[in-house]
Amino acid sequence: MSADRKVHFVGTMPQFESPEDALRWQIAELSEDVRRLSGGETGARLAWFVPMVKELKSSGKIRTVRDGDWTDYEDTDRLAARRGVRLTAEDIPLQLARWAREELRVLDEIGTQATPARPLQIGVPGYLDMALFTFGPAGVPRHGRAFLDAVDRQIAEIAALAGDRVVFQLETPAALIAVATAPKALRPMVADALSRMVLRQVARAPAGTRFGLHLCLGDMGHRAKLHLRTAEPLVALANALVRRWPRDRALEFVHLPFSGGERPPSTEPGFYEPLRNLVAGDSVIAAGIAHEDQPESEQLQVRELVESAIGRPVDIATACGLGRRTPARAHAAVDRMRALLA
Repeated sequence: MSADRKVHFVGTMPQFESPEDALRWQIAELSEDVRRLSGGETGARLAWFVPMVKELKSSGKIRTVRDGDWTDYEDTDRLAARRGVRLTAEDIPLQLARWAREELRVLDEIGTQATPARPLQIGVPGYLDMALFTFGPAGVPRHGRAFLDAVDRQIAEIAALAGDRVVFQLETPAALIAVATAPKALRPMVADALSRMVLRQVARAPAGTRFGLHLCLGDMGHRAKLHLRTAEPLVALANALVRRWPRDRALEFVHLPFSGGERPPSTEPGFYEPLRNLVAGDSVIAAGIAHEDQPESEQLQVRELVESAIGRPVDIATACGLGRRTPARAHAAVDRMRALLA
């Protein structure tokens, strides 16, 4: 087993009933194989920020344009602010700080506190993504500031509570999908523009706050929003973010999805060639390659292609959280992640 490779959990773990179950399992089974601990985003949180949308629907400031169950990309809620209403941070019912307090308390009770050396990872949906997926394309210019402020307050509250004992994972499928669907000639410009927007959240965090990036292709109904033909869009966006990263905020890892949903990663060497241009500095690269439906021999081949192109070992992850899998398939995915450490 390579001491340089660790397992990275993107977030959701449907095989566990509670954060305590997820944390106890990691401490007992993966103590030496994880850099950070995750509460598993269990229960309703398996649906990412959908609980926030459902709660927001009940606000008197909001009208429902379309009801959805979020089973796929066409089955989502679509909201709108009522005429004359301007949303503020107080209107966005985020509970990241409450969940963080609960998970930190669980770790204290277990007797294994979060530490700077092995911190608690806090998943943070991107403010752009929440505004876009909740209110449609007009949601970013109209309500982006409210979501930005709301996330900012949650990060500040958690940072005040736990300091460098937590790492915030910024999660933004919208940025990657926008870069991947842009004409190739325009991708550098689109990536640069989006990096500026995404990093507004980072720049507003308290100095010294620790972050990681989860770039994503979506996993609604365990289907990606799109599938990449090459890793080039990943490199374009990751490089733009790394180059513009605020100097007094730590970027600890960059998670890159090399597949999406039910589709395993490509075994074509050319797919991974753009990774030779990846600029990541000292940040750990978490490769989203683990997939239980691909033969292990092919998975090892993919790992070698990624590491050869990047020039160093990578951490092992799935392309997205496990929350769109059944518990049995989530366990199978974890087994594959652990096998790829060797």
